[in-house]
Amino acid sequence: MIGTITLNPCIDKTLVIEKFHYGGMNRVLSKREDVSGKGINVAVALTNLGVPVRTLGIRYSGGEAYLQESLLKLGITYESVLAQGYLRENVKVLDTASGITTELNQKGAPLSRDKLREFDLLLDRVLPELSILVITGSVPPGVDTGYYAEIIDRANRLGVKTILDAEGELLRKGMAARPTVVKPNLYELETAFGVSLSGLEDAREICQKITDSGVGVVCLSAGKEGALITDGTESYLCRPTPMEVKSTQGAGDSMVAGICMAMERGRPLADLLRYGVSAAQGSLRLEGTQLCRKEDFERFKQLIKLEKRR
Repeated sequence: MIGTITLNPCIDKTLVIEKFHYGGMNRVLSKREDVSGKGINVAVALTNLGVPVRTLGIRYSGGEAYLQESLLKLGITYESVLAQGYLRENVKVLDTASGITTELNQKGAPLSRDKLREFDLLLDRVLPELSILVITGSVPPGVDTGYYAEIIDRANRLGVKTILDAEGELLRKGMAARPTVVKPNLYELETAFGVSLSGLEDAREICQKITDSGVGVVCLSAGKEGALITDGTESYLCRPTPMEVKSTQGAGDSMVAGICMAMERGRPLADLLRYGVSAAQGSLRLEGTQLCRKEDFERFKQLIKLEKRR
């Protein structure tokens, strides 16, 4: 069974405009709201793909009913700890003329030590029942940046595979705990290592260093350039399939869902990338924070072409 963690859930509010005028007036062509948070997104994508998943996290008193009702409509049972505070709201502004999305993300309500301990107890009950745990997204104020590393250590002791998708110190410290898979994008890799990279090929050396440090697999996404996966011995590159992109929100989370699906099926390294990119591209063709659907995943899986790298 696959599990996901979401400590900082949110509502994504997407506004679509034609040409963004900084400091000026902008007319909204359309808008939509989606319950989100990276672990929740992975769970929704897995559910859409027909893969069972347990979704763990925090819910906040302000917005609790909306969160629970929205997730139930998506087929998600949210096993969570109730904390005081408001469900955060993130605003995404999509400029259709440039294809660029501007994000305004709130930090979220602080989480007390008592509530984090309560979540730890929930995780301890569920963790032995999992084969894969996805540890992803931001943490609310009050949670130490080494917390994801602690979770990975606990999972490693039980033989549970882990996928880490985070940024900054959460990613850097989490990698030191040797997760099974890390899935940064190019920006997250640059900020974690304090470097500037020109693209996937330029990042291969850093990816090799990560696997040499004890991380099993690195899957690096780079938007229009595609994605790279390596276990330190084998490496594969995938260029994106030409398509109309309606939203990039949740594409990385769909990629993680695809990787989970391949891992659960015992597929080889190349298929981790194939499944991941197929799910990501299925998400790109949907508006707002909507996640990959099974029919799109199957269609893109037939179109994906991988290039083996030495």
